[in-house]
Parts: sequence; C-alpha cells; structure tokens
Amino acid sequence: MDMTKPDDIEPASGTPGLTPAARIMLRVVYIMGIILVLLFLALVGAIIWKATRPAEPKPVAAPATLDLGLPPGTAVQSTVIDGDRLVITAGREVIVIDVRKNQILSRIVTGP
Repeated sequence: MDMTKPDDIEPASGTPGLTPAARIMLRVVYIMGIILVLLFLALVGAIIWKATRPAEPKPVAAPATLDLGLPPGTAVQSTVIDGDRLVITAGREVIVIDVRKNQILSRIVTGP
C-alpha cells in the first residue's frame, strides 16, 4: 500500500517543490549572475588593455608670441605674474598682459 500524499509528489521538472513562478525567478537570477560575471571580466580586460597600451603623445602647440610694441633696445626691468595676469616694467612703460588670452590689457606710461 502506497502512503504518499498528493502534496509529497515531486514535479517532473528538475527542481523539486518549486512553483512555476519560483522556477522563472531562479532562471532570472542565474542569467543575471552570468551577465554580472561577464561584465566583471570585461571591466578587468578593459583595465588591463588601458594599462598596457602606451598613451598617445599630445601634440605640442607652438608657443604664442605677443608683440609688446616696445622700441628696439628697450630693457625689461621686471616682470611679475599674478594668476593669469603678467605685469612687465620696461623703460618708462608698465604693460599688463592676460596670459590666457595672450593680449595686452593696459599700457601705463610713467614719467615724462
């Protein structure tokens, strides 16, 4: 005589005692785990690729020149830089330059 109840009978599928919704959820968890492992491997591969690849050298721009308009033979007496402002004292003039924009902001003539 068989004493098994209908509740004790295992389903024909591979996982005993799981409802169809639980089986679907288990498959989703497996798929998400596989995706997570693949993304982690891609991350490690990208880090290794970036570390072993030499950086491309940046092109060197030609230095910018700015004509101060000083007469030939004028000696520069002093220069002072503060942030992006450069002050040049040359002869009887004080010239204030914006070094970022490479332009003369003001010219101050001192003395007669």
